[in-house]
Amino acid sequence: MNTKHRFFYIIALVALLMAFVLPCTAQASGVDLARVKTGERLPRFIDNKSLLTPTQASELTAKLDEISARHKFDTVVAVVDTLDARTARLYAIDFFEQNGFGFGKDLDGIILLLAMEDRDFGLAATGYGTFAFSDTGQEYLEKLFLPHLKGNKYFEAFMAYADGVDEFLPKVKARYRVWSAVVSLIIALIITLIVTLSWKYQLKSVRKENLAGAYIIQGSMAVTRSRDIFLHRSVSKTARPKNDSSGSGGFKSSSGRSSSGRSGKF
Repeated sequence: MNTKHRFFYIIALVALLMAFVLPCTAQASGVDLARVKTGERLPRFIDNKSLLTPTQASELTAKLDEISARHKFDTVVAVVDTLDARTARLYAIDFFEQNGFGFGKDLDGIILLLAMEDRDFGLAATGYGTFAFSDTGQEYLEKLFLPHLKGNKYFEAFMAYADGVDEFLPKVKARYRVWSAVVSLIIALIITLIVTLSWKYQLKSVRKENLAGAYIIQGSMAVTRSRDIFLHRSVSKTARPKNDSSGSGGFKSSSGRSSSGRSGKF
């Protein structure tokens, strides 16, 4: 083999190696989880491990679609093989963002993602979901689906999760309306009180003095003895922060979007 042929042989070998190595590197880094083009969306149930029968998958997908459309709040379930270096909740919200999910500019929605290799689950919400599914909402959902997951009853777990989202959202909206009405009433009362006190202040020509100094004739009182008396003490305590092994609470997606969620095992 002459030098020219040897050179082209080496170039071809390097190109072939890069064709295999680069995709694997990109996949391992977990930078991009997108499976659809911009403007498209995956089905709301993705089952890479075939945990459900076709009939169960069809029933669950229809339920997720109906709940999502009625509440304008994407409700998604995804089953994948394994996670990359990210936590399950971060992997879940990145998967949600990059595959066309979310209503409106804030991408309102929630996703339950399972990674079967190490039995991880990630629950993550964004947009309105960060308000609706704070720690209380996440705990509510987890109590519904986690016992089924631990028993390998995946269809029951996913249906319980979907029912939980469907039941919890109206409660949050009703509570929000009540609090809005209460806050509006309090603001109105404060404004009324300020105006009333202002009128009352203007009507008084003589006002009492809060301090006794105004009633004492200069030089008529001499203090000959004084002492300090210890009455009480105030002790404040700060609770020691606890380690949260489930990784729950607010966090940022890889794109910087505010999210809430938790990671755990089943």
